[in-house]
This record gives sequence, structure tokens and C-alpha cells, in this order.
Amino acid sequence: MVTDRVEICLRPAEAEDLSQIVHLDRLAFAPLKSNAEVEQEWYAHGINPEGRQQFIAVDQRTGLGVGTYTELQLSVFLEGQELPAKGFAGVAVALERRGQGVGRWMLEQSLRDLQQQQIPLAILYPFQHGFYRQLGWAWVGRVHQYTVASHHLPSYPERCHIAAYDPTQHQIALTNAYHHAACQHNGWLRRQDWQWRSRLKPCPGREIYCYLEGGQILGYVILQYTLLDTLSQPALSLVIQEWVALNGDAYRGILGFLSTLKDQVSTLVWNTYPEDSFPYLLREQRCDPGLRQTVEFFGLTHRFGEIGAGFMWRLIDVATAFRLRPVRPGDSFLLTFEITDPVLGDQTLTANFATGRMHPVSQRSPGVLKTSIAHLTEMYCGLRRASELVWTKEVEWTGDPSLLTKLDTAWEATPPFCWDAF
Repeated sequence: MVTDRVEICLRPAEAEDLSQIVHLDRLAFAPLKSNAEVEQEWYAHGINPEGRQQFIAVDQRTGLGVGTYTELQLSVFLEGQELPAKGFAGVAVALERRGQGVGRWMLEQSLRDLQQQQIPLAILYPFQHGFYRQLGWAWVGRVHQYTVASHHLPSYPERCHIAAYDPTQHQIALTNAYHHAACQHNGWLRRQDWQWRSRLKPCPGREIYCYLEGGQILGYVILQYTLLDTLSQPALSLVIQEWVALNGDAYRGILGFLSTLKDQVSTLVWNTYPEDSFPYLLREQRCDPGLRQTVEFFGLTHRFGEIGAGFMWRLIDVATAFRLRPVRPGDSFLLTFEITDPVLGDQTLTANFATGRMHPVSQRSPGVLKTSIAHLTEMYCGLRRASELVWTKEVEWTGDPSLLTKLDTAWEATPPFCWDAF
């Protein structure tokens, strides 16, 4: 993709662009570091490592880079179906070009290019949700984080099946366990080799433990040692970066194992998806009382957990996205979507919901849902229901109300969650 905006050219980055990209990234994300530090930490494997493509916007009058971002080749699971997707990361604009629409223009060009490629979905972790919402993205990813005292963890006998991760023996089985779980969870990525290398590489303070039965890995946990500020002094604590359990025994084994560390670590930070049973299994439903609390709550309530406003999704090629997504079984029906899109243009699409799929058709349905691309994305991934959005007047409905109920049923799904950040 090479796109011009009179004085600016957007193109794939090449090796000779590295110094300019490092400079843009440093000022955007790490202004206290040196260019050399940023290059070593972020670009040790080159400017376009496997699975990634860097883009740069160059002012043709000066030859200087004024913006940059990275596209990632991804694949995400939704209702058991694998969807091709693009990830966006590291969107940076030169300080002297901020507020001139450069960042928005770069993303608009990329979205149009991806639409031509019939890519159904784009994913990113936003610096500002509002900026990306203007471009049609919807916030769909939540992370629940519980910061609890380690002695409040339950102790289960299944902990005896935990073993330290040995890459020479366990790597293939561990990645297979993740994939088995990913197919059953909405939003999880199909990880490629380059993603696994980053996830499993040795890092100071990072440890990996596996749950094994009969020589098979049925779960694992990736944890990071850190220091948290307590009422007295910083105390050794654990942050759970990722956990996978293929059955209840593996889940209990992981929790039981973590409970045995209470004499070494005072606090556990458990990151998870909203539906996790973790908070109900604790001895006390409250944050670690030994930590410094920055927020006081009114009434007799204990601070317990935090909700992280994580990733955003955006549908790009809607027809392709509809064809790929499975729907709940039920009576077949037609429904017309009138979609407003601030970047790719408004469109009207009628879908025939039948045989567990959505089939775009040319005829128009008497039931019409007028929606933005962002609200369509929210409904598509199971985060929000059409009837709810009609009730709050975020979308408009014309036609038989029973069709809305059928749409809610067809698109019923657990909202997406993802362990991977980029």
C-alpha cells in the first residue's frame, strides 16, 4: 500500500527508515529513553519481524517521517470459528504534526486497504478510546483484576500435579493446551510461532508452571514476580499474566499451587475474564488489606477488584464477517442492516439467518436495524444485545419486534477476552 495525501506519502517501511521510526516511537511512547535504547529494546529483530509490517508516513517536501504504525497478522476465535484479523499497534505522530489529522489519515488509509483485502476484523489496544471510536472502533475487551492476599487463596489437593515448565519437554504440549482452550473461548488468538517466542522467552521474574496428569499438560500458569507497595514496605508479590485450564482439576491445581506460596509472597494479582469463578472461591472477597489503598468507598463495602478497559474491535468487510460468524440455531429469518461508517462509507446489507450461519442476500427485509459500525461490532461479538441498544436509542429499529428477539438469540455469545497485548 502506497497512499498520498498531497504532501504526505504512506508506505510500507524499509530498513533505511529505522532511525526515523525509532525517533517517532521514542517521542510518542518513551520520551525519557534514548533512541539507542528504544532501538535495542523494540527493534532488535529488525523493522519488519515475522507477522508484522511497519508503515511510515513521510512528508515528501522534507523527506522526514511524520507518522508510523505497525500492522500485525492475527487470527482470532469467535464461537469456534477462526477469523482472520489485523492488529494495529504503535500509532505514533511527530510532535510538530500533532492535531493536524495525520494519525487519523494513516488509519483511514489502512482500513480502506484492508477492506479491499476483505479482512473482516481489526483489533487494537487504544491509548485513547475516544479517538478510535470516532473511526468506528468499539470497546469490547474487559480484564478483571483481583489483587488479593495470598493467604485468602483456596488450598486444593490437585496442587500436587503442578510441575515447573521445561521448554525441552513441555513446549509443544503447552502450546497445544492453549490452542485447545482458545478454540472454545471468544477473542483468544491463534498464536503463531513468533507470538509464542515472545510469550515463553525467559525474563527476569517470570516463571511458568504446568498442570500434568498422566504425562499430559492440562493447564499452565505464567506468573511474574514483582514488588507492591504495602502499608510498611514494598513486598514480594505475584502477577498472574496468563492461565489456562482444560478442566476443573487443572484450575483447582493452579489455585492450590499458588496458595502454597503464601509464606513467600504477600499478594496475588489475578488477571482474568469476567466469567471466571475465581472471586467466589476466595476466603475473603476483598483486596489485600495490607496494600496502600488510594480509593475510599462509601458504606460498608470492601474494595475487591478492578476492571481494565482493554482492546477494541472494528468490523471492516462486513459481508465477510457475516459469512464467517456462526449463529445460534433457530428459525430462519431475514434482517436488513443500514450501517453508518465514518471511514468506509455507509452501506445496507441484508442477511438471511439460516442453518447456523448468516448469508448476505440481495433482497430487503421489512425489519431494518439502523446502526453505526461500532454498535454493529458490539452486537456481532456478543457484548451487547440489539434490544438493549434499541431501548437506549443508540440504534433504530423498524419492523416486527420479534425479529429483534431472534437477532439477540442468534448472536448470543460470551464477550471476547484476550491474553495477548500489543
